[in-house]
Amino acid sequence: MARKTIVFVIPAQRAGSIPPDGTQPLKNVSHYDRLFRMTNYPERRKKVRRTLAKQKLDALLITNPINVRYLTGFTGGSGFLLIQPNGETMLSDPRFTIQIEEECLGLDAVIRPRSESTSKTLTKLLGKTTTGKLGIEADTMTVAQHERLFQSLSRWQSVPTKNVVEELRQIKDKDEITPIRKAIDIAVDAFQSLRSGLTPLPQTLDEISIRNALESEMQILGAEDKSFPTIIGAGARAALPHATPSGQKIAGQSHLLFDWGCVVNGYMSDLTRVLIFSPNNKKLRTVYETVLKAQIAAIAAIKPGKTCEEIDAIARNIITDAGYGKHFGHGLGHSIGLQIHENPRFASGDKTVLKTGMVLTVEPGIYLKGWGGVRIEDDILVTKSGCEVLSKGVPKAWDEVIA
Repeated sequence: MARKTIVFVIPAQRAGSIPPDGTQPLKNVSHYDRLFRMTNYPERRKKVRRTLAKQKLDALLITNPINVRYLTGFTGGSGFLLIQPNGETMLSDPRFTIQIEEECLGLDAVIRPRSESTSKTLTKLLGKTTTGKLGIEADTMTVAQHERLFQSLSRWQSVPTKNVVEELRQIKDKDEITPIRKAIDIAVDAFQSLRSGLTPLPQTLDEISIRNALESEMQILGAEDKSFPTIIGAGARAALPHATPSGQKIAGQSHLLFDWGCVVNGYMSDLTRVLIFSPNNKKLRTVYETVLKAQIAAIAAIKPGKTCEEIDAIARNIITDAGYGKHFGHGLGHSIGLQIHENPRFASGDKTVLKTGMVLTVEPGIYLKGWGGVRIEDDILVTKSGCEVLSKGVPKAWDEVIA
């Protein structure tokens, strides 16, 4: 006999509700959600439901794992969220029954048997004989996935949608800013701890050993993961914006570039600093202070109402006027959140208007082949009156970065 589809509701009050006095610990929720008390999932889903009428959709299927997590808290990675005008339903398989019970409070959930396809489960939910327009996430759904999903939904029209959830994710709410701050704090503390161990500079250290030490320190301090493969570039290898750490020895190099970050509750930090080993190197100081000047000017201009390309141009013009324009080949920065590269971006052509709650990096750089490179990066929160540098705990003035 075939197993029946399991349908259940996860009451918001059963597990994870926060008492008025805030004294009781959260139960049956993921470790990091318990620490940071994420509570805004229903409001986020409500905002998505409002888009159904605007886009003339009868339902919307969220398949991007990052968007599913943003709307539900589910970290399993293998689950879809069906959004309809009267509510939402989480769809997954038996591997994640307990996890969905723990993480997706207040949600209807359907756990299909392994023998049943997601397409058949959707048919049951949407109605075999009914017709309608089902929105799909065009940027992430593959052709093969689309064919499988709609094999039993012949009466339903597939309607591609773009950035429905991603546009909401551009503005970070309080539940998101808290773990971002923590991820930045951990990254800052780990770097400062590592830096203290580089004086005097051990002769045996290479890029790989420094990467390993930095990532280990972030883990010790409470990070759940690194945001991306840590970039370490010594001397001439600092000219590679995404340098993969190698066996290059640090001793004898003029400077050392670090680009690192970590993850807390799914949210990421992203920082870049340069340590100087040759303080009398005039060219190095000129390049460094040009990059720093460009970064400081760009950050000072950030406020609601400015466009991303306007901020990019401020830094780019300073570097160009100094004669290094062709050596700054990437955008000035990008938004961070559940992914390390999100929209909007500080880049030429990005006309997105900055709004309160956006969190972006500001990371100008100059890269000279065979000589080296300099990049300085901070994480910035757009506020009502301007901006806040979230990563201000890491010094960056020339005199402060001499190792």
